[in-house]
Amino acid sequence: MIDGFGKKGQVTLFVIIAILVIAGIIIYFLVSGGFGRKIPAEMQPVYDAYLSCIEEQARQGIALLGEQGGRIEVKEFVPGSQYMPFSSELNFFGQSVPYWMYVSGNNLLIENVPTRNEMEEELEDYISARLDYCDFSVFPEYDVFLDDGSVKASINEEEVIININQPIKIYFGKDSVFIRKHEVIVKSKLGKFYDLARDVYDYEKKNMFLENYALDVLRVYAPVTGTEITCSPLVFNDEEIRDELSNALSANFGILKLTGSYYSNEDPYFVTDIGRKIDENVNFIYSKNWPTRIERHGKDIIEPVGLQEGMGILGFCYVPYHFVYDITFPVMIQFFDNEELFQFPIAVIIDNNQPRQALPSTAGENIEPEVCKYKNKDVDVNVYDLELNKINADIDFKCLFDECRIGETVDGHLSDKFPPCVNGFIIAKADGYADTKYQISTNEESVANIIMKKKYSLPISINTNKPAMISFESDDYSTTVIYPDFKNIELIEGYYNVSVYVYEDSNLIFPETTTRQCVDVPKSGIGGVFGLEEEKCFDITLPKQEVTYAVIGGGKTMKFFTENMLKESGELRIDAEIFDTPESLEEMQQNYINLEGSVVKVSLR
Repeated sequence: MIDGFGKKGQVTLFVIIAILVIAGIIIYFLVSGGFGRKIPAEMQPVYDAYLSCIEEQARQGIALLGEQGGRIEVKEFVPGSQYMPFSSELNFFGQSVPYWMYVSGNNLLIENVPTRNEMEEELEDYISARLDYCDFSVFPEYDVFLDDGSVKASINEEEVIININQPIKIYFGKDSVFIRKHEVIVKSKLGKFYDLARDVYDYEKKNMFLENYALDVLRVYAPVTGTEITCSPLVFNDEEIRDELSNALSANFGILKLTGSYYSNEDPYFVTDIGRKIDENVNFIYSKNWPTRIERHGKDIIEPVGLQEGMGILGFCYVPYHFVYDITFPVMIQFFDNEELFQFPIAVIIDNNQPRQALPSTAGENIEPEVCKYKNKDVDVNVYDLELNKINADIDFKCLFDECRIGETVDGHLSDKFPPCVNGFIIAKADGYADTKYQISTNEESVANIIMKKKYSLPISINTNKPAMISFESDDYSTTVIYPDFKNIELIEGYYNVSVYVYEDSNLIFPETTTRQCVDVPKSGIGGVFGLEEEKCFDITLPKQEVTYAVIGGGKTMKFFTENMLKESGELRIDAEIFDTPESLEEMQQNYINLEGSVVKVSLR
């Protein structure tokens, strides 16, 4: 009896469990709306339209993610400054693309790289906000009702899976269908392009290969270190250097490649191996119209060596130069095929002829000099012109060799914190005015009243039609123009040392010569100890030299101009003495000697 009852009890228990399981399955399908029955054929077009609507919204979101560096919702715009022109976004032919790495207006190195999860969340939000955008007006005989829903997105290498939980009810006559869960699969390389972009970014972040290419361009297309065999002063024009360098950067970066199969017969120099083979198209783009900072540190005019008294033994002239550059510019990196694009910009940074230090993993690293990190002295800065009108100016602070960005005056005033420094300089910069330095010890002083001098542009007239280099140099302002390439000069009130060099085309060629020089040197051995000397002779070979420009006139003088004189004048008149055209090296050197004793006449009219 007991055994039989036990067997019947077990059977009853299994039946109860089976009923519960079946009931659970039925409840699940009722709730999910997918009770296992097929959608009626007459309602399938409406449901297909719904899925197509979701797919279209997904494709729009995917396209935005690709076009905007993995962002749909772009963060708050952060502007740049005159000191550092980068904002938080690059304007790429009218579309704002957030930087993955850039230098902010206050000189912070900012990293803003989206994660895959962030991209998925933004895509989910984008589609969720548009679930009710679907238009069923083309099906007037149907009644379609959509409830609130939620979206889950998964970005894979070559597809994006969209799962939607949204009840949809479709009525057609007496028939109806209710569906809650839906899935849309969009063929897309968003995940693959993002992975490639991260690989390139991480490689650049660690190895700075873009900075190294930029350094090579700098050394080839801009004067950095070198010597020119010439007896004429070298004049370095920053505007021309910037133009040449930006054009060269644009051309050279445009042909950069990554190791892979998407190109053929490329110069190995322009190919970088980032550790994986690339089978998609890649572009590196820089435009000279994008925010770019190119600063050259060094003199604008360098006088030749060999013309000075006592150096005639050289027999020739040369001009040595060495410049240091700070360069920052954006590069847009694109991965694409015929249908899709993923792009992101980053800033390339050259500091004192060297690549920036490798970017750490944390964002917002301050790349200002160490002294600039300790701004704890309150200083009030007021900026005026000579008539005490208030000026809005950019304010920097220099302590020894380090320069810090501070801010901008508003209605001529700025209250901010400065680094403590003895005999530092506040530097004020404003359009139409000469840069002005104001010495201050911020550990003792708290107020700076700065007077800026306005620039006045004057046309030049000179008593010759030959090329002339005209220089005005004062303690706080200097300018040089090459006439007639530039027929106007900008001057401010001040006391100037004026120098004028007039040139003429020359075809003088001095062949290579070898001269023997002998000097007395201490004897070798014991004799040298007792001061005995012997004559040693050696050969000096002077290379062949072609002089393309020779000095034929000029002179020097000193001149003071008031602001009223500059404001009321219509012309700067220069009268310079003209010499004979030299036909030998000796005559050319004599012209330089004559120029030192000549007085040039300078007047305002």
